[in-house]
Amino acid sequence: MGTKFLELPEAAALIHHGDTVAISGSMEMSPMALLRELIRSGASGLHLLCSGSAAINADLLIGAGCVETVEASQIILGEFGFAPHYRRAVEEGRLQVREHACPAMAAAIQAGAMGLPFIPVPGLLGTDYLQVRDDFRLIRNPYRPEEEVVVVPAIRPDVCIFHAYQADTQGNVVASRLQNNRLLAQASRHVIVTVEEVVAPGELDREKGTFIPALYIHTVVEAPFGAYPTSCPGFYLADGAHMQTYLKAAGHPNEFEKYLQQYVFSYTRHEDYSVYCSRKESQHEILD
Repeated sequence: MGTKFLELPEAAALIHHGDTVAISGSMEMSPMALLRELIRSGASGLHLLCSGSAAINADLLIGAGCVETVEASQIILGEFGFAPHYRRAVEEGRLQVREHACPAMAAAIQAGAMGLPFIPVPGLLGTDYLQVRDDFRLIRNPYRPEEEVVVVPAIRPDVCIFHAYQADTQGNVVASRLQNNRLLAQASRHVIVTVEEVVAPGELDREKGTFIPALYIHTVVEAPFGAYPTSCPGFYLADGAHMQTYLKAAGHPNEFEKYLQQYVFSYTRHEDYSVYCSRKESQHEILD
């Protein structure tokens, strides 16, 4: 069918109540523009799967009430400390959490990409994961019956979303080498990518990162500053001042409602938001 180039509201409309939605990114390369659009769209009941270590991307969705369950290995705001909405929701029992180890999650996504129902992860043997995950199973190695091995179910998300550096007009993408985006795209039923820029065929800068062919990409959205306030290396740094504003607001429900109104709902068009980001960058307010 080929890759479709859509605007943010059209892309957000592809995500439905009850979907398992995988996101990548942490304090860099998080798909924040699309997540803000999801909040504006009234998304709810999402089963969020965080590939790698998540940060404000997951915490913002949780704070906005979009998430019903989370499967993750870690959600933390890097040098800015704990993820306040995630921590509070777990402590209060409002959020169902399925813990995963980073290597095991990568293996489970690999199984999903390969069409396997499950995959062995020897490193889990002897850990407490078998106590907290009833779907992690201990089986005999069929080739060495005296050995036991842990198997985990494959991960195959309904939708995955990530931010990338570039796409060309044919739908090929260059994304961060520090994330499992290509593998996640192969495992997912629908793939939505926001990019800093769209270029002509043959003009992708493959030196920037990992090449992901259009075969695995269903939807592309051109969204400059699409990772803000996290960083997009080579384009802009993380906005440390904004993160402090977020943390202060996240500590109090009334203040967070004001935050959402000011930084999410007041911008009905991403173009206006990117102008705001450009102004901050030009004033040297976006910090590392």
